[in-house]
Amino acid sequence: MTEGVSASMFKKIKDFLIGRKVGDITPAEAHRIQKASYVLNNTEIKKRFSPTYESIVKGLDSEEKQVFEGSVWYLAKIAVNKPKYQTEILEILERKSKEKGINPEFREYIKTQVQNILSKNNL
Repeated sequence: MTEGVSASMFKKIKDFLIGRKVGDITPAEAHRIQKASYVLNNTEIKKRFSPTYESIVKGLDSEEKQVFEGSVWYLAKIAVNKPKYQTEILEILERKSKEKGINPEFREYIKTQVQNILSKNNL
């Protein structure tokens, strides 16, 4: 390197002379980014996956009958079709039905859906 020129100044001059702008990435850097993105997208699902029903559980706190019943119905449908989630969904529904402030009509709907899950899977 030339004397009297700092490393950062040398890099700026070199980048200017070869037409590279500050913030641009090299092909090697692009390759590394692409490879890291591919690895992230194809990692083992258990490490980065949240179950499908987690977004639906929020609907159980709704005061609107249609939203509540829709959430319970979808949770029951997932529990019937995906046995690996069945235990967790049943626990969530049981906990919700035992809450003190829940509407009695909602409680009965949960119990009906729990019975449907158990009957369809012979539990």
